Amino acid sequence: MSEQSVEKFWDMIGDFDTCMVTTRDGDKLRARPMAPRVSKARDKILFITDRDSHKVDEVEADNRVSCTFTKHGEYVAVSGTASISGDRALVDEIWDAEVEAWMPQGKDDPSVAVFVIDPNQAEIWDVTTNKVKQAYEFAKAYVGDKPQPDTTDNRKIDL
Repeated sequence: MSEQSVEKFWDMIGDFDTCMVTTRDGDKLRARPMAPRVSKARDKILFITDRDSHKVDEVEADNRVSCTFTKHGEYVAVSGTASISGDRALVDEIWDAEVEAWMPQGKDDPSVAVFVIDPNQAEIWDVTTNKVKQAYEFAKAYVGDKPQPDTTDNRKIDL
């Protein structure tokens, strides 16, 4: 996929405050909201986590994960692999006041770790039209002039 698509992916996910991170718990899938810290320079999605959480055990058993980002008009699905890092410099780099609220033990506590996602594929949906154009496109599809409305840029991206 083009470098432009990869750039668009990193730019889009950088605008999200929360995403749903899905791991495997045996034969079940588990999703939970997490606050991403996007590291475009590292090509990684980072999260502060507690080393004693279930998601750490799940990633150690099966490191395949997915993330879903959504807000009005923008949607991103990411597949990749996860790992857990105890790198104190990395914890310090992505630590902020929001994390402090969730991790009152502080960033120097050994239970604080970084949940690292190495994305390998993404799919984006970006609504590219205004409300008037969307209504027009939906009307054309409804009356049969088009098979479906043309309002969204959708692409799969290998990362």
